[in-house]
Amino acid sequence: MKTFLKLSLTLVLFVFATSCSSEDSNSSDLNEIETQLLGTWYFENPSTNPSNNNSFTFASQGKVTYSYWDGKSGDNYYDETGTFSFNGDVMTMIFPEGVSLVFVQKVVFINDNVVEFEEKGVSNENAYDGVYYKMVL
Repeated sequence: MKTFLKLSLTLVLFVFATSCSSEDSNSSDLNEIETQLLGTWYFENPSTNPSNNNSFTFASQGKVTYSYWDGKSGDNYYDETGTFSFNGDVMTMIFPEGVSLVFVQKVVFINDNVVEFEEKGVSNENAYDGVYYKMVL
């Protein structure tokens, strides 16, 4: 009976340890994507000196700010603040100001300074699809 109990306890501990390690690896992948995305990403390559350049700024704790030019002469920009979260490599951005806007897109890094947001192809989901650029100082 003692041998059976020891064997059962060992099996339970093994299963528990194995399941914890797989969860940790998934969360580290998620954190890596989020960490790589932190900062400001522009709609046009900033090295080409566009006169007006909309952007997303991703900050820690899931905050995102969308800055956009008002279309008039001058540097008049407006900001909308929302949240972002990930499920694997799929990011959801929610902008609750005024009317709640939800955008869902796959995040693909081309390199450290270029990221592509891809549509998921699911009906009723909007995406900011396109290529975005990080300012290199």
